[in-house]
Amino acid sequence: MNKKLSLFILLSTLSYSFVSLEPSVVGEEKGFNGQIAFSIKYNEGNSNSRAGSFSTKSQYTSTTNPWLIYLLGSYTYGESNKKRDTNDGTVHLRYIRTFTTNFDYEFFIQREFNEFQAIRERNLIGSNLRVNLFNDFFDKYYFGLGLFSSYLEPDTITIIDPVYRRIKMNSYISFLKKINDNFSITYLGYYQPTLENFNDFRIFQTLQLSTTLTQKISLSLDIWHQYNATPYHNIKTTDIRSRLSLRYDF
Repeated sequence: MNKKLSLFILLSTLSYSFVSLEPSVVGEEKGFNGQIAFSIKYNEGNSNSRAGSFSTKSQYTSTTNPWLIYLLGSYTYGESNKKRDTNDGTVHLRYIRTFTTNFDYEFFIQREFNEFQAIRERNLIGSNLRVNLFNDFFDKYYFGLGLFSSYLEPDTITIIDPVYRRIKMNSYISFLKKINDNFSITYLGYYQPTLENFNDFRIFQTLQLSTTLTQKISLSLDIWHQYNATPYHNIKTTDIRSRLSLRYDF
């Protein structure tokens, strides 16, 4: 696990301290830009706990062609009463190319681990078709649909907890609503059923409330929910977390 942890830190690595979830739009910005976000929690008294998380996003948009590419990464660690209770990280790379006014093609790969969901590694590779749902109410509104191949390996491989290789459908909704110049609401929600068995599915969604403090610095409240219909043995189906994060744009 230490090697994986070092890798995520080395890569400056989607977790529970979030960079902006605002949908990336091809052609909106040119060249290179990025964000970093971090949060720290510390409680002492009847319950002693501490947690820290770090995430980053780096994006490059072509100055001559209708495409962009971005890298997301994160790591989260937490303890309660001197006992580790959170240890997970993710790296996600995505390429988006526009081929009509309303439609984009996406290709993505992802690698993650989560000690307390008994996930030694989860690797994804897939593609989507993304449609821009122009809407008078939302500032940005997208729907994506595609497929991906998933490899899931537990910390300990047994008959009860085997390695899973699946082909899954990937569908998501992503929108941004600006309340004013300083405050915005962003939502990103995924529904990912296995093609062979729609009773085997994941739901992953995040609601982000964000306010700008300066031109480069913003504060966000992220509410994160994940439901896995078929988790590994003795792992709960639902995770819900919230985190207050500070972000810096560069």
